[in-house]
Amino acid sequence: MNSSGRYQPDHRLVSAYDEATSLDEEGLKGLCPSYIELTESITRYRDSELLGKGAVKEVYKTFNNHTKRWIAMARLRTDRGPEFYDLFVHEAWLTASLSHPNIITIHDAGVDEDGRPFFTMDLKGNSSLADRVTGPAAASRRELLEVFMKVCDAVAYAHSRGIVHLDLKPENIQADTFGEVLVCDWGLAKVAGEMEDGEHVLPSAFRPLDNMTLMGQIKGSLGYMAPEQVITGAAKDHRSDIFALGCILHLILTGHPPFEGSEDEILLATKNVDLIPPRTRYPDCHIPEALEAVVMKAMARLPEGRYATAQALRDEISNFLGGYSTLAEKSGFFREARLFLRRNRVAASITFLAIVTLSVVSVLFIQRINHQQERAAQFASEAESVTTLYLDELERSEQERKGLAFSLASSASDLKKLGIYVRPVETVREARKLIASAFALNSESTTAQMQNFSLDCISLNFKAALNNPLKPDSGLVDYLLFAKAFPEFDFTETKRPTVVQLTEFLLKAREINPNRKALMERMVAYDFAARLDKEGYAPVVEALLAYVNEKKGDLVLEHNVEESALVVRAGKNIRFVVWDKWGSNNCLLRFLPIRSFKPILDDRFYLGDLQDLQIESLDLTECESVIINHPVDLPLLRTLYILPGQIDTQTLYKSIRSNERFDIVEKAES
Repeated sequence: MNSSGRYQPDHRLVSAYDEATSLDEEGLKGLCPSYIELTESITRYRDSELLGKGAVKEVYKTFNNHTKRWIAMARLRTDRGPEFYDLFVHEAWLTASLSHPNIITIHDAGVDEDGRPFFTMDLKGNSSLADRVTGPAAASRRELLEVFMKVCDAVAYAHSRGIVHLDLKPENIQADTFGEVLVCDWGLAKVAGEMEDGEHVLPSAFRPLDNMTLMGQIKGSLGYMAPEQVITGAAKDHRSDIFALGCILHLILTGHPPFEGSEDEILLATKNVDLIPPRTRYPDCHIPEALEAVVMKAMARLPEGRYATAQALRDEISNFLGGYSTLAEKSGFFREARLFLRRNRVAASITFLAIVTLSVVSVLFIQRINHQQERAAQFASEAESVTTLYLDELERSEQERKGLAFSLASSASDLKKLGIYVRPVETVREARKLIASAFALNSESTTAQMQNFSLDCISLNFKAALNNPLKPDSGLVDYLLFAKAFPEFDFTETKRPTVVQLTEFLLKAREINPNRKALMERMVAYDFAARLDKEGYAPVVEALLAYVNEKKGDLVLEHNVEESALVVRAGKNIRFVVWDKWGSNNCLLRFLPIRSFKPILDDRFYLGDLQDLQIESLDLTECESVIINHPVDLPLLRTLYILPGQIDTQTLYKSIRSNERFDIVEKAES
């Protein structure tokens, strides 16, 4: 500042800045030697040391001159020709697309000076899950189960991205002693639903058996493959990984893989799932019955008999470690009671001690009466005090019993809210167990009655619901309107209505009470999960959409089953999601097998309504306008059709997340 208060630049500072930014090469070396070293570094990777070799690649420990740290580098084996290049690059790209704390991180991929592909990744410890089970660094069963849950987390994440691993085994799982767990080696992974390029066509020369991995006709690791992986032409999906997780759990519990012997013996045992229950085969391992049931369910021969998701399998282990029953063991009331006492051991011990103490006091009191008749009046007073104490304790116990019944019924309600859209059948089944326990403690529990009534309605067993009506002040009393309109409905988990019956019910329900959208979605979600034959389900979905959108005839679904193509024709104000705090907030079209979808709407189309829909082709050319209400995951999307100028293509690319790079095609109006 000068004397007048105006700013004037200091020319000395300008000169100092010019001097600092115009250094010659020698000046730069003195000022920033690390920068000079980085610019002069020609060789990026050096000092390679072989760590291991697989069927397709070799992994080296190497030093990165640019980042100054040791990393792991995967290179294609020298005896593998160009026919393996794409397989190798596919593994790098696919693994790099997965961002999860329990999945190995890919840093770089490229082609070396010899024209052969490579990729780099984190350099971790050399301890695998196999080492933690039987090696010198063997861990306790609880630690191994916690590792297993992290593996399930990683696999569940990959499945949510539409990717299946197909080569899960202990050797492909890094597990160090500090708790870090990484699922590695995604070389056989594929996007769910895609054709496996080259499967069943590679010549025998390219099908080496190395580290128990078969390439070509059979892909996977012997002893950890699902039956469909060793049966020619059988379909493989995320449930193949569930089977492998069951095999890994078997190893954790017994120290042995489920199938042992020669290669031919293992293949035959895998194909037939010739599995002896672990408790029978390894009685000295003291395996809990609950965990044996989990293993047997995860390793079911037919995919539909296994857990529906890796998350469901993970939840079973979490329940066991938390002292709760697993769905697989189908526990009864006494089993649930034992687990409850075990979880509440301190409270149960105090109650038991109080009862014993009261009994001892009573016995001593009676003995004292027999020996001291002359003090009868005094003892009568003491007896009255003890009786009062006993009655007070009895009343408190009664209140606790009713309180426990209320908690169990409330837990059934919470379970229903959390799981009815994820695992509808298992959720209803488990909720009924909690309600049965609540009734055993308090047969007059209104909360248990309301939850039991709700489950009867969700499963469309209106006959049972009408036999247990609710009080007039219940928040669910309007459910009775549906039950009274269809009193003959007595459907259960194993007995489901026909498509025609369910469609007629949904259409009639709109006229009876149009304000129960979430209930209708729950009914359809349960029916779809429990139904064995899902053929011709489009009328049900059309009727559900009509109920949700309060349409009376201007909504039509055209579903081509053979081509998995769906066209929806509607007027205005159509939404494909139940936007309700009790709804799933998932697309209602998920109940149909769709690969190609074309909405024909006279109004706005909300792209976010299609969240997680498994479609490969989306045609928006006959929508009045397209609204991107939030980013949307369409993991299998490959082609998106729009009109020229209908919506900015860059906005679409930023708003849609897919496992593949999808194409946006602009079509002229027909």
